[in-house]
Amino acid sequence: MELLLAILVGKIAGFLSRLFQIGGGSAAPGLYALKIYPKLVEKLTKNIPHHAVITGTNGKTTTARILAHLAQGAGLKVIRNHTGSNLERGIASTLISSVHPGGARTNFDLGIWELDEFAFNEVAPKLKPNLVIFLNVSRDQLDRYGEIDKVVNRWCNTLSKFDPQALILVNSNLTKLKNYFKGQTKEFGKVKNIKANGLNSTSFDLEVANFKSKVSIPVPGNYNVQNAAAAITAAYYLNIPITPLTNFQPAFGRVEKLPFGYIFLIKNPAGATQVFETLAPQIGPKDRLLIALNDNLADGTDISWIWDAEFEKLPNHHTIVSGKRATDLAIRLKYAGFEPKRIHIEPNLEKALGEARKRLKGKLYILPTYTAMLRLQKILAKQGIKQHYWQQD
Repeated sequence: MELLLAILVGKIAGFLSRLFQIGGGSAAPGLYALKIYPKLVEKLTKNIPHHAVITGTNGKTTTARILAHLAQGAGLKVIRNHTGSNLERGIASTLISSVHPGGARTNFDLGIWELDEFAFNEVAPKLKPNLVIFLNVSRDQLDRYGEIDKVVNRWCNTLSKFDPQALILVNSNLTKLKNYFKGQTKEFGKVKNIKANGLNSTSFDLEVANFKSKVSIPVPGNYNVQNAAAAITAAYYLNIPITPLTNFQPAFGRVEKLPFGYIFLIKNPAGATQVFETLAPQIGPKDRLLIALNDNLADGTDISWIWDAEFEKLPNHHTIVSGKRATDLAIRLKYAGFEPKRIHIEPNLEKALGEARKRLKGKLYILPTYTAMLRLQKILAKQGIKQHYWQQD
């Protein structure tokens, strides 16, 4: 009875969240439902035969999306936290949206769950995954996670208690994890011959065990090559047929194409620098930058990371800075060599977007942190430019 009540309360919370545009119902349903029935995640995932968990500092959403694309292409029914809400409440919200208020059964072949690197230790054991992907680890939200060693040591402790029948896939930089898991661990497939085609696509050769393939992904960046390699390696070991990724569409905010430009999420030094390296050769003299920095809890309240991100790699173009910490960002850009007269400060993101698009002759490259990206999604939906992010698969 408590489970059914929790599901009902969760569905009401999701409806109200979307109705009043407080959010997309990607966290609130789970937050309230878990207070009523704390074991909701274990209960609703119990009859799903296979689970894959993806964690790491960067690339979780894209990796999960590629793996889901392959699985669905093979005819599997997949459930995943597609909005990127990667705490337990996000997984609970996804499960709640998939069941009827009067029932508590989910009917899926595979659960694909991206997990926050700190939430992994508490939530992953509840999912009893068949496969876990550890993508990478770098400095991110020091106020929440602490330094890298703390994150890795927590992972090691959790893995030491994991079911040895699971398969662990690790980035070559995380081989330390192998020493703490009693079962089988493997590294991502070997990548060779990476060729970039601007912002349109990237191709490379991939070798996983006895499987060799030429892969083309319709997104740019060496970091997305690693995400694709991780997803394809996982598909191989889950016996999912590996088909071309020609029709793959990136998630909102991750190399998201707009009628007037692109959105690239930035949220930590390593991820931001990779985005800058990808964009720098593509930004022309008529293009503009809009960079938005917030310090909300979901972003991390410590913004010292902007001094480690290599903004120096970006061209000295007309740039609008926005968000709660727009002034801090403007100072960082000045130290990166941007001419002060080319930096315009507008903390209000909607006004900043309007200013950036005014008399725009080229493309607009928008680089927001996480909560700024969610706010931007609402603005774009309000202006009729795109759907609400929670309506996208």
